[in-house]
Amino acid sequence: MTDAAKIYLDYNASTPVDPRVAAAMRPYLETAHGNPSSPHWGGRPAREAVEWARAQVADLLGAHPDKIVFTSGGSEANNLALSLDARSGLVRRA
Repeated sequence: MTDAAKIYLDYNASTPVDPRVAAAMRPYLETAHGNPSSPHWGGRPAREAVEWARAQVADLLGAHPDKIVFTSGGSEANNLALSLDARSGLVRRA
């Protein structure tokens, strides 16, 4: 089978990273890898990067940055969405 004919569908197991994303992330994986929740010198650059990313996503979506929430993965995102929906009072009970 040629590479052109191959289609990878197992993104649940792993996902290829676009080279542009890898290049943008490289500094945070190699040198500025502090915890963005920490107020010390190691966390501040990471926090600034997260906030910059948040502003970019907000701009792309036409949203305010404080409405953008990053999660660690699909399960956390799903649980957050369901809990917010349940609290909104818009959930219909069967």
